[in-house]
Amino acid sequence: MTEMEECKQRDLLAAYLCVKPSVAEDLGSYDELKCALQYAGLNPTPSFMTHHWPQDTTHAITFEGFCHLSEQLPEVAIDEIETLFMKVFGTTDGKVGESHFKKMVASGDLSQDLSEADLGYILQEAGVVDKGVVDCSKLCKTIMHTITEMKHLSLQKLEERSNLQRINTKTFTRKKREKFAKQEDQSKTSPSHSVPDLGGWSEASLKGCFYLDKQNVLAHQYSMEVSCLGPTIVKMKPKSYMKQEAGRGPVDTLAYIFRESPEGMRNYIGFTDQKDDDGSHFWQDTLKEGRYVVIPYTSGCRLREREHEPEGCIELVESKGKVQLTPEFRLVLEEIFYQVDLDGNGCLNRQEFNLYNWRTSGEEVQDDEWSVVQSNFEVQDGELTLGGFLALHQLEAEDNGGDSDDLWVSLEAMGYNRIGRQDQAAPFTISVLSQVCQPSLQVSGLKSGGLLLDKAVVRSIMENAEPVKIKNMIDLIQYEYVGEHRGSIVIQNKAHSKVTVKVDCSQSSNIITNRPNLDWTVEVAGKSAIIAHQLLPLRIGEEWNVVCNAVVGNTQTLGEEEA
Repeated sequence: MTEMEECKQRDLLAAYLCVKPSVAEDLGSYDELKCALQYAGLNPTPSFMTHHWPQDTTHAITFEGFCHLSEQLPEVAIDEIETLFMKVFGTTDGKVGESHFKKMVASGDLSQDLSEADLGYILQEAGVVDKGVVDCSKLCKTIMHTITEMKHLSLQKLEERSNLQRINTKTFTRKKREKFAKQEDQSKTSPSHSVPDLGGWSEASLKGCFYLDKQNVLAHQYSMEVSCLGPTIVKMKPKSYMKQEAGRGPVDTLAYIFRESPEGMRNYIGFTDQKDDDGSHFWQDTLKEGRYVVIPYTSGCRLREREHEPEGCIELVESKGKVQLTPEFRLVLEEIFYQVDLDGNGCLNRQEFNLYNWRTSGEEVQDDEWSVVQSNFEVQDGELTLGGFLALHQLEAEDNGGDSDDLWVSLEAMGYNRIGRQDQAAPFTISVLSQVCQPSLQVSGLKSGGLLLDKAVVRSIMENAEPVKIKNMIDLIQYEYVGEHRGSIVIQNKAHSKVTVKVDCSQSSNIITNRPNLDWTVEVAGKSAIIAHQLLPLRIGEEWNVVCNAVVGNTQTLGEEEA
């Protein structure tokens, strides 16, 4: 879509929303259609309206239909209006008597025509009448000015709506932060935010999961596309298969959104910083047509390496005349199957099976291998069924002669401990909803968010917190964000020398950190920023607070380090 087409689409969206509260609602009358077209700066003639909205018929026009109709109306040009006036009034100088003008513009339909008094008032206000003569050239300029004002008004209303909905942290100002801080003071008693009424919105949804991989966190990543400008919501909801300890919540799950340029550049635009009543986090903004990347993120406060294996161990295979999978293991495999069935259609397509195979073995599924799977195990429409998935693992157990070591490797890669609970992984569901089109959501990989995600997380924290200089350090700044559901501490070093900072949150109450302990020392390289702590309430529903003290340790220039 060209820049001109994009502007045109925005004008139409703005005009439509001047008449209806949502593009999910159809235009329901002749007058609504006419008004929306006029807000778009178009001139729907009576014949055009009658043709597209016949009298005495029950009719409705969608936003898409409205856009299609607008393409059939030419843009209003001042030269065309002047030419039309000259032709109608039979004048070459653009001047016509006021009484003659009023007579010519009247259609004879009293229900549609303006009264003579109203028409006279309009002409006087426009300043186009002088000594009983209407200056049509001036009138044309007034008409064009009115058309421009109508379009400006509709765009202004769209911007106002967008500002109310926008959660994008780039738009936060100091005043908004102060207001937000006041809201946070009341967070212990205030309810969660809620997404708007989604009646009529189109949705695309997929599953995903975080996996601990030594010191890294891997997660499914997604490509998202929207085909036209309009309000869009990205929503992420945790779905934990493991039993939670009393009072403790599920693994925290956020999603960071990036706009992807045709050249492949990714620009951060926002993250799911609002929490819905159902426990999900969401982000809402008016998105342009285009391609986006969605990268899930978890703080690491609750998803972390286990300190020791729990007591006990389930059996994976048993031998009753022949090697068989135990009922306990089959239940775990069923749980895994429905987890890696990302589109939720009850079968595994090649991409889903490939991601599972890569996670458990580190190898991609080749063409001939996928052909073998399809030929030897139960499939439906070319996709592996649950029965086929179980049979495949049954065959693996038989090939190993009942040895379950390889099966345990797969389970551990999927985050399961020895008693069959998934404590090193965190499933979730991610959804994208659009008010104006059917969005597209596809899995693009299973990997770490990398530097792109790290920078976006740090930026989102800094944009939501007031900078405070650390005592006696001109170029060392602390950003402390404490929201309703989470907290974060970022240390920024503007100097060229690296510095170590002890960031002590041990005086806080009812919190957990992503660090090994609440009193933690970080090393901040020159001209960089780092997350010192990610913080969550330890026990959900109980009061919690953050007390943070940052103390500077030893500093060392980069030159000294190299020497």
